Amino acid sequence: MKLKVQRHQTLIISYLTALILFAAISVYKPGFASIDHIRVLCSEAAIIGVVAIGQTFVIITGGIDLSVAWMVGIAAIMITNVTKGLDESLAWAVPFILVLTTCFGLVNGICIAYLNMPPIVMTLGMNTVLQGGLVAVTQGAPGGAAPAFIKKMGQSSFLGIPYLIIIWAVLAAVVTVLLFKMKYGRELFAVGNNATVAAYSGINVRRVTLTAYAVSGLTAGIAGMLLAGKVGQSYLGIGDNFQFQSIAAVAIGGTSLMGGNGNYLGTVAGAFTITIILGILAALNLPFGVQKMAYGIVVLASVLMSVRKGLRK
Repeated sequence: MKLKVQRHQTLIISYLTALILFAAISVYKPGFASIDHIRVLCSEAAIIGVVAIGQTFVIITGGIDLSVAWMVGIAAIMITNVTKGLDESLAWAVPFILVLTTCFGLVNGICIAYLNMPPIVMTLGMNTVLQGGLVAVTQGAPGGAAPAFIKKMGQSSFLGIPYLIIIWAVLAAVVTVLLFKMKYGRELFAVGNNATVAAYSGINVRRVTLTAYAVSGLTAGIAGMLLAGKVGQSYLGIGDNFQFQSIAAVAIGGTSLMGGNGNYLGTVAGAFTITIILGILAALNLPFGVQKMAYGIVVLASVLMSVRKGLRK
């Protein structure tokens, strides 16, 4: 039992942190713990959590994806623009968008795995290219409303549970099985621990790295469409916040930014923690600049702890 607790210590701490923060602000602001507000918090956390699926995969390999912001943005804008707000177009638009964002992830993976581009440089460059391309195509005015079905997925509930949470829970279950019950998950951790040793063990390191970035593109695309449904429309920069929120959720959840160690269930706790922190800052009515500073300090602290954990491996 003691060994089991030690093995899951980081995961337990992640959830305790989220719970303590939630309890503290609920005492100060009783309305914070209302059922309706909890639904809002869960819906906000769900979008972060979906983006962070791919980010978790990438970070486990020892990489990072700074292009998720505009992948999310492209998916959100395309689901409103190409469908013209019509459900009839979703049958081809959804697969097309997911294939497109997955292909962007594949380009990242090819350049990183086969051309030895540093992940930070490659993905940040991709983010800039996507931003410029989208601005050029839309001429700075994307506009458009989300189709009714996408809005339903982003705003409605089933038996009191937001569809966003249901979708996130299903994805989280699939990801957890993939990471800890499938061969690919073991290969992912092996590459993050030591790519050279993994290669000598017969693991195709390039293929594993490539697919991790492809997954990041795929989940960013899913999150973008859900975000458009939640907001009801799209706009330039709609995905900007998710670049660092997804990284912070992974780091707070206990995944080492040095690679080779992590658990998506921890990332789930990290997504809730980020959402609660943002809610606390808003509830305290602090000036916007102070809120941004406080949020930045939290992100930096979580990244620092994650890096130190990686160095102790």
